[in-house]
Amino acid sequence: MKRLAMLGAVVLLTTGCAVKADGPPEIVVDRTPCSHCGMLISEPIHAAAYRSAGTAPRVFDDIGCLRDAARTEVGPLTYWFHDADDGAWIDGPTASFVTSPDIRTPMGGGLIAYRNPSAAEHWAARHRGRVVRSLADLLTKESGS
Repeated sequence: MKRLAMLGAVVLLTTGCAVKADGPPEIVVDRTPCSHCGMLISEPIHAAAYRSAGTAPRVFDDIGCLRDAARTEVGPLTYWFHDADDGAWIDGPTASFVTSPDIRTPMGGGLIAYRNPSAAEHWAARHRGRVVRSLADLLTKESGS
């Protein structure tokens, strides 16, 4: 009986700690460190993540940290960002970004993400910003800096 209880506990512990392979990772505010700079993630709206096939996700406290780290990766990555309007995760390829000196982010990246491109246009127009229309543009050296 003890052995069965122990096996049940092991199964619960291992499945309870499993990371969803198909979605964004869980970020625990003030407990999850940035994979690039090591700072604890304290403002989820600025947090982002990516994963390469067969690996654990990497999380970032600032879109700028993600951009810098992703430029050194080899192979395809799956990206997630938080929507600046509602805070929900959005898939990287669907995101539009705003870069502006008015955007205060944890590591000074000055970037926020939007699900809705018109929301990004609106924010950029009101706050001296510029819209970066795609993830590919964000990751190039010329854009998103």
